[in-house]
Amino acid sequence: MTLIYRALTNILYPLLVILIFYRKFIKKEDALRYKEKIFTSHFNTKRKGKSKLVWFHAASVGELKSILPLMSELNKKKNNLKFLLTTVTLSSGNLAEKELKTFNNVYHRYFPLDVKFLIQKFILSWKPDKIILVDSEIWPNLILIANENNIPMAIINARITHKTYNRWKLIPNTAKKFLVLLVCVLLLIMKQKNI
Repeated sequence: MTLIYRALTNILYPLLVILIFYRKFIKKEDALRYKEKIFTSHFNTKRKGKSKLVWFHAASVGELKSILPLMSELNKKKNNLKFLLTTVTLSSGNLAEKELKTFNNVYHRYFPLDVKFLIQKFILSWKPDKIILVDSEIWPNLILIANENNIPMAIINARITHKTYNRWKLIPNTAKKFLVLLVCVLLLIMKQKNI
């Protein structure tokens, strides 16, 4: 199942690049930073020093708002932390730029497509010490590559809204296969870690 997902994402990558360019054209992507999602040359890695880096992935506005207090609290307790915050939507990216002005230790980037070579390069460039996924932002290549690199991961506030549930109901076979893939990936990780 994992091989099928990886093969599919690799095959679809050129079409996804075209889709991102189209979305930029219709003003649904950041006009200056949309390439962060699709090209390794635009990851703009700026990690410096020996501080621990915690990567939060919060796709949309609601998820972003939910982790800002957590980041503030972590900053109060540990002063040697840096944060990488990735988002997906234009509105969450705009909000991140506005809200993160109060932090001096947060890097905001757009999350790259969940294609193996992109995620691998992103992780190897940033070298996060921990990855925290917010809500139901579950990406198989991200999970697998983080596991391969022994990077601890957590999912916080994992739930599926009624809106998301209704979307998944439109494609029940795909939803079932995706959730089976997710369970298989998690079981594989648990087995490797002897959990």
